[in-house]
Amino acid sequence: MPLAKMKNVTLAFPDEGIEDVNLKLLSSQAFEPLNIKNIVSEEVHSDLLPVEDKNPYQEVYNEMMRFLKMTDYTPRFDESKIEERLDIQKTLKRFSLLNKSIKHSFERKNELSKKLQEYNKALFYVSVLANLNVELENLEEIRRIKMFFGRVPIRHYEPLVESSLNVPILVLEVNRDKDNFWIFVFTTPDFVDDAHKILKSAYFEEDKLPVGYQGTPKEIKKRIESLIEMTKISIKEYESAVDKVLYASKEFVDNVYSTIVSHKRIYDLEKFNSSTPQKSIHFVSGWMPENELDKIRDELEEKALIAENSPNEITQKNPSISVPVKLINRGKVIQAFEFITRMFGVPRYGEIDPTPFITAFFIFMYGFMLGDVGHGLILFLFGYLLYRKGSGKFGVVMMSSALSSVFFGFMYGSVFGFDWIPALWLKPTLQINQLLVISVFYGIGMLILGMILNVINGFFQKDMEKALFSAEGIAGLLFYLPSVYIVTLYFMKKPIPLSPMFWEILLGVTFICMLLKKPLAQIVTHQKLSLPNGFWVETGFGMFETLLSYLSNTISFVRLAAFALTHEALFMAFWILTLMVLPTVGGGIWATIVFLLGQLVLVGLEGLVVFIQDLRLIYYEFFTKFFEASGKDFHPFTFMEGEK
Repeated sequence: MPLAKMKNVTLAFPDEGIEDVNLKLLSSQAFEPLNIKNIVSEEVHSDLLPVEDKNPYQEVYNEMMRFLKMTDYTPRFDESKIEERLDIQKTLKRFSLLNKSIKHSFERKNELSKKLQEYNKALFYVSVLANLNVELENLEEIRRIKMFFGRVPIRHYEPLVESSLNVPILVLEVNRDKDNFWIFVFTTPDFVDDAHKILKSAYFEEDKLPVGYQGTPKEIKKRIESLIEMTKISIKEYESAVDKVLYASKEFVDNVYSTIVSHKRIYDLEKFNSSTPQKSIHFVSGWMPENELDKIRDELEEKALIAENSPNEITQKNPSISVPVKLINRGKVIQAFEFITRMFGVPRYGEIDPTPFITAFFIFMYGFMLGDVGHGLILFLFGYLLYRKGSGKFGVVMMSSALSSVFFGFMYGSVFGFDWIPALWLKPTLQINQLLVISVFYGIGMLILGMILNVINGFFQKDMEKALFSAEGIAGLLFYLPSVYIVTLYFMKKPIPLSPMFWEILLGVTFICMLLKKPLAQIVTHQKLSLPNGFWVETGFGMFETLLSYLSNTISFVRLAAFALTHEALFMAFWILTLMVLPTVGGGIWATIVFLLGQLVLVGLEGLVVFIQDLRLIYYEFFTKFFEASGKDFHPFTFMEGEK
C-alpha cells in the first residue's frame, strides 16, 4: 500500500570519475536526475558552472543509428558490454563507410517505394474507371467544361442527382463499391463555386485522375500492373543489397551497439552535472528510492561523496519541486490494477496509493453485478487470451474480475442464465429488497473508507483543513455517519437512541465546522485569519453541493443491485424469444441462433457495461473522497532513451 520512500542524493566526485559514477547511476536504473540549482541556495549556485562538454559518443551514435534505420535492424542490448571501451574514431569511420555503401540502395528503395504507392493509387482509379471506354488524356484536355472526379457515399448519391436537375451540373456514375458511387461531375466554369457547395453538402470527396497515361482505362491498367511488378522486383534487389551489407557487418554492429549506447547515455547524464570553476569537482543530484541507496553507497564508497536529503527538506527549500512517485505494490494481481489507478492519475508523494483498495472493490463489484458461472468462464478465457497476446495487465484484470463472476454465479445459482445449480446465497430476482440493501450499505462502507483515507492523507500532508474540517474529513465523517444511522433506524421503524437534541447538536456542530473549514483551519494552525472575497457565497453553494453529494454518492451504489437484476432480466428476454421461434419452420435452427446471439450479447455487452460502471463507482464515488492524483511518476535515467 505505501509508496516507495524517496531520497534526494547529491554526489560529489573528481573530473576523472565522471564515467565511473554516471555508469553506476545508470546501471542502478533507480536514479532520476534533478537540476542541482533547484535545491541549493543562490550563493552556492553562483559558484557552480554547468558542464557543457561535448558528448564524445554523440557523432558515432548518430552514424550507428543512421545505419540501423537504413537496415531496419535492432541489436540486442547486452549489459555485459557496458563497461567495455572502444576506439571512437575507428568505429565512426567504419560506420561512415557502411552508411556510404548502402546509402544509394536505401535511397533508391525509398524512391521506388514511393513510386509503387503512386502506381497502386493510379491502378485503383483506373480499375474504378475500367468500364469507361474513353481515353483519359482526352478528359484532361477539356477546357470549356469544368470536370470533377471523385466519390460520394451511397446514401447521398440520389439527393445529389436530384439537386443537380435544375442547375448546370451533370453527374455521371462510372462505378460503385459497397460504400460509394464513383462519379464524374461536369459543370460550366462560371458555376464552379456553386457546384462546390452542392458537392460538399453531399459529402463528395474529390480525387485526381491519373495523369501522364495514354489510352483507355483498360489499356492503362495493364501497363500499370506491369510497372508495379517491375518496381517490386527492383525494390527487392535494393533490399537485398542492403541486407548483404548488414549480414557482413552484423557481428561488428552487435559488438559495439551496447557500448556506444551506454557510453552515450553516460555523457547525456553529464548534462545534469555542475562543477567548480576549475572543473576539478563535479556534482550531480537526483531522486532515488531509499532501498536502493545502500548498493550505491557500497559501489561508490571510494569514488564519490554522497549527501542525502529527505523529500521534506527539499520541498521546504523549493515548494515547486514535485517528489517523484514509485508504486511498490506486491503481487501480480494488485500490480495489474495499477493501470486503473494511473488512468485517473498518480498519487502525490505522501498520499496513500489506492491500488490495493480498488483491486478488492473492483473485483467484488464486477462479480456482484455480473454473477454467472458460464459467462464468467467465457470472460476468463477472454482475459487469458489478452494476457497471452501481450495485454498483460488488462488480461489479469479481466481474469480476476471473471473469477469473481464465477464465484457470484455460484452464490446466485446462475449458469448461462439458467438455474442449473442451487443458489448458495440469494436469487437476485426473488430477493430484490435484500440485494438493494446490501448494495447501499456496501456503498456506505466504501464512502466511509474514502473519508478515513482522506483524513490520513490530510495528517500526512499536515493539511488540517482537509483532515479535520472538510466534507471528507473528520467533520464530514461525524456528519455522514450519524445521518446514515438515523435514516437507517427510521426506515427500520426502530427508536432512535439518545435525545433528539444530542443528534441535532452533533449534526449542527459538524455542519458549521464544514461551513467554516477555512477559518477554523487557520485558527488551528495559528495562521492569520483571512477570508477570500466571496467566501460566504462560495461556501454556501459548496455546502449545498456537499449535502447533495452525500445523498447522490450513496444512492449511486444501487446500480450494483440494478445490474445484478438486469442480467437475469436480459437472459429471460432472450430465452422467451428463443421459445417463441422454436415452434416455427426450422425452429430448432432459429432457436439455436437466437439463443447463441443472446449469450453473445449478454457476455459482450454486459461485460463491457459492468466494467464501465465499476470504473465509474471507483472514480466518481470513491476516489473523489480522498485521491488528488496530482503526483509525478518516477522516471529513472536508463541506458535506452525514452525508456521508463
